[in-house]
Amino acid sequence: MTLHWLKALAFLAILVALAVGTTAPVTADSGLSKQVTRRITLMTTQKAAMDVLTSMMAGRTAFDRDTAQTARRQLIKTTGSIRKRFKKHRMDPRTNARPQIWTAWDDFKARAETTRAAARDLNTWSLPGLRRTLPSLMQSCLSCHKTYRRAPNSFITH
Repeated sequence: MTLHWLKALAFLAILVALAVGTTAPVTADSGLSKQVTRRITLMTTQKAAMDVLTSMMAGRTAFDRDTAQTARRQLIKTTGSIRKRFKKHRMDPRTNARPQIWTAWDDFKARAETTRAAARDLNTWSLPGLRRTLPSLMQSCLSCHKTYRRAPNSFITH
C-alpha cells in the first residue's frame, strides 16, 4: 500500500471514532442544564463541520472550496468557544464530560487552544491541502476526547 492509502485508512478510522455516539439534537426540554445543552450544541456543530470536511477528504463527496471554507470558519468559531462552554463546572448524569476537565483545567485549556490553532491551520483551498492539514485537527479532537470525555452511551452526545 502506498503512503497515501495508509493515511486515507487512518483518516477513516479517526472519522469512525468521531462518529461513535452521535444522537438526535438536544432540545430545550431535554432536561439538561443550559450550560450542558450549550456544550452539546457546540460539539454537535463541530462534528457537523468535521463531517463535511472528512467526507471531502475521503472522496465520499466532491471537494468544494466554498463549502470547505465555510466548514473551516465554523470550526474556528466553535473551537474558540470551547473554554467558555466548559468554564463552569456543570455536571449532569447524562453528560459525557469527565470531571477531570475542571481538575486539570490548564491542560484542558491548552488542548482547546491547540484545537483552535489546528482549525485555523486548515487548508481548505484544495483537496491536497485539506488532506494534509485535517489530520492534525482530527488528532487534536480525539486526544482531548480520549482524556476528557467518557465513552458515550446511546442517549448522550457529549
